[in-house]
Amino acid sequence: MTAVSRRLRSAGRFAAGLILTGLATAGAQAADVVLSTAQAASAPVAPPAPAAPVISGGASLAQAGLGLFAVIALILGLAWLARRVGLVRHGTGGAAMKVVGSLTLGARQKVVMVEVGDTWLVLGVSAGEIRPLHTLPAQPDAMVPAGTTAPQPLQGGFGERLMRAMQENLKK
Repeated sequence: MTAVSRRLRSAGRFAAGLILTGLATAGAQAADVVLSTAQAASAPVAPPAPAAPVISGGASLAQAGLGLFAVIALILGLAWLARRVGLVRHGTGGAAMKVVGSLTLGARQKVVMVEVGDTWLVLGVSAGEIRPLHTLPAQPDAMVPAGTTAPQPLQGGFGERLMRAMQENLKK
């Protein structure tokens, strides 16, 4: 780019800036004239409308707290109703099926022995399937090593089960 073309370009920008400035000034003057004419011709101004009542911070906090309390009460009420109607199943103390023992073979494979009634089922468990391997008649406490007690059946609530499990883990 030559020096002459740079000068012509900057002169063009300067001229465009002057034109835009002149138009803006003329527009602002015209707007002032229109506004002053409209104010002079208008009727007397009505008093401003009363403002909406201001809610204090404490009142809005109390309202939010009551709304939260109502939602929690609704959830608890629906849970109680579902339990009363029978939509929630409770675990039974004497399960018809229990795991007698298991052996991990790999990252995703294991062999599990399950007692169903008076029969033991040996199952192969993998990530995609469970396959029966063998069937045995149930043997009383054959899988429990000497010197240990047999596991107690799951009875009581969650808290009791958790305490029992923690005590058994501390003994080991």
